[in-house]
Amino acid sequence: MGAGLLRLGLGAALLLAVCGGGYYYVAYTPPVVAPDNARVLSEARTEAEKRAARQRLAQQLTEQRAAAQKAAAQAAYQACLSSAAAARAASQEAECKRLADKTAADRADCLGKLNLPRAYCDASYPARNAAPDCTLPAEIATVIDAALERARYRCERGSKAAE
Repeated sequence: MGAGLLRLGLGAALLLAVCGGGYYYVAYTPPVVAPDNARVLSEARTEAEKRAARQRLAQQLTEQRAAAQKAAAQAAYQACLSSAAAARAASQEAECKRLADKTAADRADCLGKLNLPRAYCDASYPARNAAPDCTLPAEIATVIDAALERARYRCERGSKAAE
C-alpha cells in the first residue's frame, strides 16, 4: 500500500508539473502565429471596406451624372418649348400687323385711287386690331398653330433622342 501511495503521489506531482508547464506556455509565451493571422485578417477587412467605399462613391457619381443629364435634357426640352411658343407669338404678332397694314392700305386705295364714298370704304375695309393678340382668320391661325405643333413635336423628338 505504501508503494501505491507513492505512485499516486508521483503521478499527482507529474500531473501538476505538466499542467503548470502547459499553463506557463499558454499564459506567458507570446503568440507567434495569431497576430500575423489577425493582422492579415485586419488588412483584408480594411481593403474590403476601402473597395466597398470606392464602389459606393462610383455608384453615387454615376447617379449624379445621370441626374445631371436628365436635368439638362429637361431644361433643353423646356427651352425648346419656350422657343416654339415665342416663335408662335412672333408669327401671330407679325400676321396681326400685316393684316392691319393691308386693311389700312386697301382703305386708303379705296378712298384715294378709286375715289369711292367714305362710308363705303369704311364698311368694306373696317379697321383691324394690330395688337399681338388679335383674332386672325381661321386659315392663318391654323397655319400658325400647325407650325407650333410641329415645333413641339421636334422638341419632344429631340428630348427622347437625348435620353
